[in-house]
Amino acid sequence: MIEKENHKFTGPSYGDNFFLFGHKEQIAYLLNCINTNQIPNAWLFHGPVGIGKASLALNIAKVLSNNRAFKEDSLSCLSEKDIRNPNASIRVNNIFFCKRKWDDKKKLFQKNISIDDIRELGRKFYLSSADYSYKVCIVDTTEDLNKSASNSLLKMLEEPPKNTLFILVSNNKQSILPTILSRCQKICFQRLNEEDLENISVGLFEENHLDLLKRTGALTSCDGSVKKLLNFLDKDYMKFFNSMKELLLDLPNLNKRKALRLLTGYKEFLGNDDSEKSALGVLLRLLASLAKNEIDLLIDNKSVKEEISLIAAHLYPQISLLRHQSMEYNVEVKKVLFLALNVIELAFEKYKK
Repeated sequence: MIEKENHKFTGPSYGDNFFLFGHKEQIAYLLNCINTNQIPNAWLFHGPVGIGKASLALNIAKVLSNNRAFKEDSLSCLSEKDIRNPNASIRVNNIFFCKRKWDDKKKLFQKNISIDDIRELGRKFYLSSADYSYKVCIVDTTEDLNKSASNSLLKMLEEPPKNTLFILVSNNKQSILPTILSRCQKICFQRLNEEDLENISVGLFEENHLDLLKRTGALTSCDGSVKKLLNFLDKDYMKFFNSMKELLLDLPNLNKRKALRLLTGYKEFLGNDDSEKSALGVLLRLLASLAKNEIDLLIDNKSVKEEISLIAAHLYPQISLLRHQSMEYNVEVKKVLFLALNVIELAFEKYKK
């Protein structure tokens, strides 16, 4: 497992291999860099949340930290399968995983990666290897770095030791310091397609559960993210998600009383630590699906359906900004939800029956 106190990998759980689906173009590019020994000092893997960027980074780290591959000069013979499902095990002393630390007292993850975290990483990362294998540092996610930590990481990127690789993972490239971006070779990742998600689901869900996900449109609603798809393993979450979806099926009418009863019955999803499982996160996801015509509304008027889709697209950034500001100013989640429902209701006012 990953220890919450430091940056090292320990234990057997990350030694278990799994096949990574999707991202064919990105893997082909990375494989070519490795095969031709054109590995930069830093890669930036950026794209939507929960699509496997950190998992791919770990697979790359497994391959490059394996000194046997270097001794046998076999890096040039690596295949796509070796990247998707590497046989190499974790080299504990050669792989470093930097992310927000766990606070045992508060029972939650710290808000940022601090400068102390980066300094601790630097002390271990700069120790020379006993062989020719790579030392790989994975930062997940880079936008979690506070300003001091970002500047400290920048110094490491400017003067990296030999045979070291930084893989920075980001869900929001725009929030990273431009000076850090300039030091990285950037690789953009897209959402997984439905076929990839279905292949992943076969190993995660029972057959009847997978059929239910297809019928309820969950594979589409998860927006190409495995992380979001995994939320549907939680039966309570699935009930909550489907109930929220039923509310939007009534658009352009919105039954706010029904919505409030739903939120009262599922209080655990009001301020969930996982933003994707929170009520606002679910609401945003459903608005996105509505904007992309992935939700079949209970009305026959095609032109009204198209207008509702357009309104949903305009509502998404408004509600998203509302959520961001509420988190920044620590506003009570219930009040924010009431306001969000009012904004949605007003947006569809002229279409009400």
